[in-house]
Amino acid sequence: MASVKTNKGREKLAKAHAGIASLPKVSTIVFGSGGTEGNGTPRMLTGNETALFNQVISKTAMQVFPDPYTSRYSATINADIDNLIGTNINEAGLIDSDGDLVAMKTFTNKGLDTGTVIEFDYDAEF
Repeated sequence: MASVKTNKGREKLAKAHAGIASLPKVSTIVFGSGGTEGNGTPRMLTGNETALFNQVISKTAMQVFPDPYTSRYSATINADIDNLIGTNINEAGLIDSDGDLVAMKTFTNKGLDTGTVIEFDYDAEF
């Protein structure tokens, strides 16, 4: 599994810490099917990514704070309702209210069959 704060996300954090820009809220979690190599291993990430390799769906992010240093963004994928039967989900990203990808993960295939429901949590730890 690979996980990065994108360079755009890091730039926004730096400017917010310096007091020269506000930090846009994370509003969306995106999921895709392009996060693995041909042999099924998760793709490596550089931080230069500006979008998922192959986005298939976006979901409104629900947010909680399980501890003072972690912001958890959650979404549910339902293969039937979301028309994703037969899809392998293997990448996810956080999109801020400006529409920028600020964090991204790749992971092994999570196959979606009829009746499959996946609860996905994305923890941003500080």
